[in-house]
Amino acid sequence: MPLAKRRQAAGIMLELLVACLLLSLMLPLILNSLRDMRLGHIQRQAYQQSLALKSAIDAHLRSQWSRLKPAHCVPSTEALLTITQAQHPPQRLANKNLAAGSDGLLATDVGLCRVSTKVTNNPIKIAVDCHWKAGDAIEFASCEGITKGQVVSVSGDQASLSFADNQLLGESGVIASQDRFYWYLAEGKAGNTALWRTPAETGSALELWSGIERLSIFPLLDTQQDSLVDSLNTEYGEYSMASVRALWVEYQYRVEDCQWQAEDSAPQEYVSMRGQTWQYRPPCQQVTNQIIDLQGF
Repeated sequence: MPLAKRRQAAGIMLELLVACLLLSLMLPLILNSLRDMRLGHIQRQAYQQSLALKSAIDAHLRSQWSRLKPAHCVPSTEALLTITQAQHPPQRLANKNLAAGSDGLLATDVGLCRVSTKVTNNPIKIAVDCHWKAGDAIEFASCEGITKGQVVSVSGDQASLSFADNQLLGESGVIASQDRFYWYLAEGKAGNTALWRTPAETGSALELWSGIERLSIFPLLDTQQDSLVDSLNTEYGEYSMASVRALWVEYQYRVEDCQWQAEDSAPQEYVSMRGQTWQYRPPCQQVTNQIIDLQGF
């Protein structure tokens, strides 16, 4: 082979060796960069999922608890709200696998079924598409106060309702159902911790939301009866709805089917209003809080 061609071939070989060397040096950097881009995309996607899930859970909790305040102008000392703890469950929940360290709530959902009307007769018949059945407790609420009653009979979409006091004849107001429930965290059907609702006396439990891992509930109280919040109470026990203006709710939740690996995130801590420290790993686990207003109906 002529000398010129040998030199040309040697030059090409040298260039290939240099190219291979550069490629071997750059390939790990390229692969790491691609990996970081992929992880960044997965992390952003997980945060977007967690924000969307938070909004959905917040809306669901509002739908469950915004009707705890009776619909009338004069505060009632009869309506009560009780905050319980998993370590000391009420008898009704004694056989449930409650989530340790979480709160429960016993209260009356006032108005799961409701209708505005003028009472012209007692009993009165109204058309309503509702879950009412004979014997269910109801109330008629107006700015004059509350009158207790019950469902006498139901036929199709017609319900016959009877009230204990005939003085409400001619008054306009809201007829509302009264469904007393326990809300609590326990093992869900899929094995995750879930929010449940159980009728206070008889009836089947209903799983409301899977993936809520921890829950704390605090009443915001109006002790001066001036429609302003004066304090947040951290004690367990019973509260009059005449003083409860809102609920401060703290909860920890998990994004199901989250692709982000837990070991890729450092654990973070949240200190609750009771001084408890909750550990979680974002973005697949998050802790948040919200205020559920009970002023309006």
